[in-house]
This record gives sequence, structure tokens and C-alpha cells, in this order.
Amino acid sequence: MRKKWMVYASWGAALLTGVVLGILLAGSGGRENGLLQLLHTDIGKTATVAGKPYELVLTRSYLCGVRDEERQPIAAGHLPEAMGDYKGWEIVTADPSKMILMRREQDISPACKENGHFGLSADGMLTLFHGVPAEQDVIQTFYRINTAKMEASLPKEELESLKRGIRIRNLAEYNSVLSTYGEFQLDGD
Repeated sequence: MRKKWMVYASWGAALLTGVVLGILLAGSGGRENGLLQLLHTDIGKTATVAGKPYELVLTRSYLCGVRDEERQPIAAGHLPEAMGDYKGWEIVTADPSKMILMRREQDISPACKENGHFGLSADGMLTLFHGVPAEQDVIQTFYRINTAKMEASLPKEELESLKRGIRIRNLAEYNSVLSTYGEFQLDGD
């Protein structure tokens, strides 16, 4: 029984010491008073870093190959609360000044919905472009198309439509184009 009392007393003393030091460090407002000068260790450095906002980088990866980032400053004391808003996000990296979170979206990006076009690149690859293929703003390249087989199987308008660019506005259209032209994929790619 006597040993339990000593354990509880030592834990209580350690807790009280931590609380007092925390109050003194937080109350200093960046100035070093006498106690902080005596305790010039990593604890003081941590308090200085903790005063700066923590950067949360939210990365979204879309099926169409687009990745976008959003940066949010978070007060260090509010990080646990903020993390509650990002359940299901994967932690990519974390360091004392920032954390990168990533989520794989099961959709195409807003940019692809706004101005995505499937087309053929100059070397015959099925490619997703931002804008029409003539602008050559490539988002993602898929596979080489057997144009001879496609010309023999599909109406000429289909091939011309692909060369001009087939507009996609949602995931269903994206998947439809991939499945339609997938049968014309050259073997070995």
C-alpha cells in the first residue's frame, strides 16, 4: 500500500511540474524570462515553433491523372481538431512545420470535367488533353492505338472525332471512351 502512495505522489509531482512549466512557457510570449534562460533547451525551441501556424497540405489525386493541392495554415493547438475533418485521408509526410495529406478521388478532376478531351497524340497514343488535342496540353497518356484496325472497324467519323477531340464531362464519359477505344490498343504497350 505504501508503494502505491509513492507512485501516485511522484506522478502527481511530475504532472504539476509539467503544468507549471507549460504555463510559464506559454505566458512568456516569445520573451525569455529568468526561468527560460535557465531552461534554454529544446523545450524553449518547441514553444517557439508551436507559436507559428502549422501548414496542412491537402493533395487530391484524380483518376484522370490530375493532382491538386490546397494549403491551409492551422494553429498548432488546433491540429487535432483539424485532423478530425480529414478522416480517410492518408498521411504522406509530417514534420514539425507541415503535414501532407492525400486522398485518392474516385472521380475525374473539376479541370477535366470543365475542359477535358480525349484525342490522339502525334505518335498515335490515346491521350487525355486539357482543351482540344491541337493545343497539345497533355494531362495523361494511356496507350498506342492501332489506327489501321480502328479505320477498318469504325466509321470514318469516329476516327475524325477522336482526332479533333472527344469532350468528357464526367466519370461515365471518361470510362466510356477508355472502354470504346481499349479494343484498338496495340499489343505490347
